Amino acid sequence: MEEMDNNLDGEIRLWQEKLFKRSIRRTRKSNRLEELIGRTSGLQCLEVSAGDGILSTHLRNLGGSWKTVTSTEIAAASVDSDGTEAATLIDHGKLSFDDQSFDVVVIIDALKGLSADQDFIRECHRILKADGWVVISERYRRPASLVALLQRLFGISPVARGHKRNGYTSSELYNILKDGFDVPETIAYSNGLLEAASTLGEFFQKLILGHAYWLVPKKPGKDMLYRYRRLNTLASLAYPLLWILSLFEFLPGHKLLVKSRRRPWRPRKTPKLVDGRSIAEAAINTKIGTAAPF
Repeated sequence: MEEMDNNLDGEIRLWQEKLFKRSIRRTRKSNRLEELIGRTSGLQCLEVSAGDGILSTHLRNLGGSWKTVTSTEIAAASVDSDGTEAATLIDHGKLSFDDQSFDVVVIIDALKGLSADQDFIRECHRILKADGWVVISERYRRPASLVALLQRLFGISPVARGHKRNGYTSSELYNILKDGFDVPETIAYSNGLLEAASTLGEFFQKLILGHAYWLVPKKPGKDMLYRYRRLNTLASLAYPLLWILSLFEFLPGHKLLVKSRRRPWRPRKTPKLVDGRSIAEAAINTKIGTAAPF
C-alpha cells in the first residue's frame, strides 16, 4: 500500500511539473522572482507560500537554506506533497523563529490571505537580519478591469476563494512596508489580455478540478491523474494564444513584485500632495514596469 501511495505521489509531481511548464503566468512569475532574488547560496531564507510546491522547489534551486511557512493547512499539505521540507503554519500572524534569523523573506501570493497584513510585515521585520530583504509577489488590484469583472462573474476572485482581499495597489504595498523597509520600486507585469484569457482558463480548471490546480490535496486519489490529463490537454491547446497575448507587456500589468531592504522600524507619517496622493505613491507610480537596480 505504501509503495502504491509513493507511486501516486510521484505521478502527481510529474503532472504538476507538466502543468507548470504549460502555464505562461507561473513560469514567468518564477523567472521574475529568480531574477529579483538572485543567488541565495550561503543565506538563510524563508518562503511564505500560498501552496505552490513547484515554486517552492524552484526557489530552493537558488541555493542556501530554505524554510517554508503557510497560513492554511491546505497550502501546507500542497507544499509538502512536492517533496520539499515540511511547511509550518503561521500561528495567528506569528512566526516561530528567533529574531534576525533570516537574510531573505519571500512572500508569494500569501499576503492577501492574512487578516492583519501590516502586523505580519512587522513580524517579517523581526525575523530578518539588519541588512535583510523582503520580496513580495502579489496580484495588482484593479477593480474596474475586465479581469476583475470576469473573476466576479465566475466566482474565482481571491476573496471568493477565501482570501481576505483581492490584491494590492502599489501604494497599498508601500503603506504596509514603509515603517520598516525602504521600497525603491514596485514592478508591475503580466498584461490584462493575458490575465483575462487566463481567468477563463481558471474557470475551466475550477469545473474540472474544483480548486486551484497547483494545490495538491493531502490525500489525492487516482482520479486526480485523469483530471490532470484533461487540464494538460486544455493548457496545451491554449498555450499558443496565451504566449501571443503575453507579448503585449506595454499594457497595464496585473501582477506586482517588490523587493525591500530592512531598516530600523520607525513609523512614518506620509505627507500628501494637493491631489491626495502621497509623495511616495506619486514616485512609485512613475516607475511601474521598469527594472530597479536592487
